[in-house]
Parts: sequence; structure tokens; C-alpha cells
Amino acid sequence: MLFDLLDRLPEQQRLTTAMTIWSLWKSRNLKLWESTDTTPAVIVSRARNVHREWSCMLKAKFTQPNSNNNFSWTKPPNGTIKCNVDAAIFNNNSIVGYGMCFRDSLGQLLLGKSDYIQFFATVLEVETIGQVEAMKMTISNGMHHVIFETDSRSLVNTLYSTTTPLNEFGDLVIQCKTILLSNHDFVVSFVRRQVNKVAHSIARAALSHPRPFIFHVVSTTMYSLITNGMQ
Repeated sequence: MLFDLLDRLPEQQRLTTAMTIWSLWKSRNLKLWESTDTTPAVIVSRARNVHREWSCMLKAKFTQPNSNNNFSWTKPPNGTIKCNVDAAIFNNNSIVGYGMCFRDSLGQLLLGKSDYIQFFATVLEVETIGQVEAMKMTISNGMHHVIFETDSRSLVNTLYSTTTPLNEFGDLVIQCKTILLSNHDFVVSFVRRQVNKVAHSIARAALSHPRPFIFHVVSTTMYSLITNGMQ
């Protein structure tokens, strides 16, 4: 029934339909296992967020950046991995989220992750939390020669400063500095927000998934469905 329905739809509506069905299924599971009710508005909003996130991830994987544009994402050198990181704040700063994506020297997507925490924090603290988690994920996946890109200039300046603030932000910075000292092939660089759009979209969609949400290789059927929806 599902594939018959998708065959009858215009190509641009197939991905939206698939995401909506998935969102309904997620609401069913929340009701069954956690006794949580979901409104139709939340179901639709979640489907739209996931749709937007998939679109950004696919653009990161298949779109060749324009090297003449200073505001375009650029591929890392051969043998190097680039990880873009960004953060987001929800519900009047009571929930913080972050997103990251790893791409190789060909610009191909290797891995992605989004997560959120119920925690009051400043924007700078959330950016640093995302950076710490990105470094931890890099190590747990055995990656080497990694360039981390963030659109927080203050974070980058503090990481490479000889002084560290004596507050919660400073505690997070110390974690980053400790990891950098133990991994000499890790580099953290500043980029403009326009270059960090994929990580930003992943962070904004953090509440749309169970936590944490890891992006793995897409199945052949879903891959075909998604790419058709992107055309």
C-alpha cells in the first residue's frame, strides 16, 4: 500500500509523505511506550524538520561547492576529515542542542549526529558543549587528522589563548584543550555562518529525534526515495 501510494504521488511530494508517515509512527511509539500524546501540529512540524535536515545532509554529500565563493564550504585536504559543528537553544534557554557532520576530502558525508540536553546555558557554552561532543565522537570512531569548523569566533580564540575563564565556560574549554593536547592532528577553525549551514540545520532539528541521533548509511530504498525528492 505504501509503495503504491508513493508511485501515485508527484516526485516532489514523495519525501514529504514518507517523513509524515515516519512522524506518525514515532508518535505511535511514544504513546505506546511512554504514554505521551502528540498533537497533529507537532507531528507535521517534526516531519518538516526531518525533511529539511535530510535535504541539508544530501546537499552536503552531493553538492559540489563553488571554490570561488568565500562563503562556500570547502573540502579538506587529502587524508583529512572536516567536522562542522553548531549549536541551538530552545524553550527560553532551558534546552540546548548541537549538531555535527563529518566529510572527507571528496566532500562526501561520513557521519553526522544531533543531540539535545535539558540544561540552562549561554550560547557560548552550548557551542563549546557541541565542540567537546564532536571531539569525543571523533576519537570514539577512530578518526585522525580532523579539522573542526565552528562559527563561534570567541570559542576558537579562547581555545588557542594562554588564559582560560574561571567559570562554567572555562570548564568546558579546559575539556577541549585537554583533548587538543592529546590529539595533535586536531585543529579547530572559525568559519562564517554561511559556511556552517549544514551543522546549523542539524542542531536546529535535534528535538525531532530520539537523543542522540546518529546519521548512518541510508538504505537503498530510502536513498532512492530521498534523491528523487531532491530533484
